[in-house]
Amino acid sequence: MIRLGIVLAGVLNSKIDFPELCRWAKANGYDAIDVPANREDGFEVARGAGLEVAASGGLPPLIVADDAERERNLQAARQRLETVARAGGTLLQLGHARAADVADDAEQVRLAALGYGPLAARAEKLGVKVVVENYHGNGRNLMISPHNWRAVFEAVPSPAFGLCFDPSHLVVLGIDWPRALREFGPRIHYAHAKDTEVNPEGVYQDGYATPFFGRIGGQPGRGWWRYTLPGFGVVDSGRYLGALREVGFDGIISVEHEDDVWGWRSDVPRTLEGLKVAERCLRPYLG
Repeated sequence: MIRLGIVLAGVLNSKIDFPELCRWAKANGYDAIDVPANREDGFEVARGAGLEVAASGGLPPLIVADDAERERNLQAARQRLETVARAGGTLLQLGHARAADVADDAEQVRLAALGYGPLAARAEKLGVKVVVENYHGNGRNLMISPHNWRAVFEAVPSPAFGLCFDPSHLVVLGIDWPRALREFGPRIHYAHAKDTEVNPEGVYQDGYATPFFGRIGGQPGRGWWRYTLPGFGVVDSGRYLGALREVGFDGIISVEHEDDVWGWRSDVPRTLEGLKVAERCLRPYLG
């Protein structure tokens, strides 16, 4: 059964106490929540509120050109992995920023294998999945497209290593998200629920080759897209949940609230109201 969780984005991570958010989430229809890496008691707090732990993070970069730096980061990542496993966690989220000053994608993939491969092997033994979210990172990240997913998964074949799938980022890149979901279904271990609104006037005025986050020069309305809560953009929620079921996904899908209209950057009450709206949108497809 697919369960509904919450990603700690914006004010949820900075302006609301984590135990309070856990209690609110349980009272408002959510089943799970991400755990902040800086709270040693995070797993206990979430479970004490009756929630399942979705994912946690807190890992250093692993796509690194310098061998000594990569080994130091791998050691820290292994320690974090062990901590999460001891706490009963089953999902650990990784970053995938490209190695600095490395222009060749094939070299980026080789470095990714050197960083991710050993960690994935250990995760497999511990029964933990390690995932990267396909966030484009304004061009900074590596695993943002089917082409790069394919290359890195071939280099790191461990089934413990996979995706946190988010269709909103694929919309921004013009990638067919249902096709991508079906091709890489076995490697999807976590999912985010976020939508993207397309602004036709922005497409007309400035085209697709505009800065990220849907605006030019800080002006709302300039640019061709913006992130929204589920149900307010072009990603059909029923189709999304149906496709996840089709590929055998039986995990957690977490709302990643990054909708400016619903206050995610600064307004706690407005953000919580947005999470209620998202829960009402998604719940009919989760039963």
